[in-house]
This record gives sequence, structure tokens and C-alpha cells, in this order.
Amino acid sequence: MNDRIYKALILNDYKDAPYADWVMRRQKTIETRYRRTAYRGDLVICCGKTNSVGPNAGKALCIVNLYTVRPMEPGDSEAARVIYQPHRFAWLLKDWRYFTMPFEFAPHKVRGTWQGIFDLRIPDRINIHDNQPPF
Repeated sequence: MNDRIYKALILNDYKDAPYADWVMRRQKTIETRYRRTAYRGDLVICCGKTNSVGPNAGKALCIVNLYTVRPMEPGDSEAARVIYQPHRFAWLLKDWRYFTMPFEFAPHKVRGTWQGIFDLRIPDRINIHDNQPPF
């Protein structure tokens, strides 16, 4: 068994704001949060299961590189796809990679520490590539 543990983050796909989908499609290159993180590096973007709508709900979608965290600036709104908020932090993303298929990252309801960055094992049957999403 191959041991592929990555850091992961949950974003939700709301009806008019599908954040996880926008990140997967490179339409959202800044995630904003009320907290900083010291973590830098690969981050699996997951779509929340409970609060999300659509086909991505409950699935791991892609891998990005979280390369910088800084205070949100007024000019970040377009890349973040949210209105500027001075007390938020901008988590800058780059270097998209995709799975051969989306996969369920948690078969049960996720709470607590899963709201932040958490460890996720990529199943052996899933490959990672640099192309656009195949799904």
C-alpha cells in the first residue's frame, strides 16, 4: 500500500458561490480565511458534504500549492471571488494538479478540526497529473 498523506482543506459549493469548484477550475486563486496558517505546500481542495450542493459535495477535487498567506488587500476581491474584508487573510494558491477522478474524502459528516487544514490519504487507485480536470 502506497502511503500518500497530504494536507487538505474543505471549501463549500453553495448555489451561487461554488467555491471548491471555482478553485478546481482555477477561477478562484485566493482563498480567504479569518486565520493565518503557518503551513505552506501542497493542499488538497475538498468540497464539503453537508453544506454543499452539486456533484462535488463530499469529494476531493484537486491539489494546489499554498505558497503565501498575507492580509487580504482590496485588490484581492476578483481572484478571491469575495468582497474585500480587512480582517481576513488571503491564502494564495498556484500549481494546480488533478486526480484521475474525484473521490469521497470522508464517508461520514465532518466536524471540528476538519474545518481547518487536516491530513488526507489519497487512495492507491487515484493518480495525480498536471492536466485540466478530466471530469
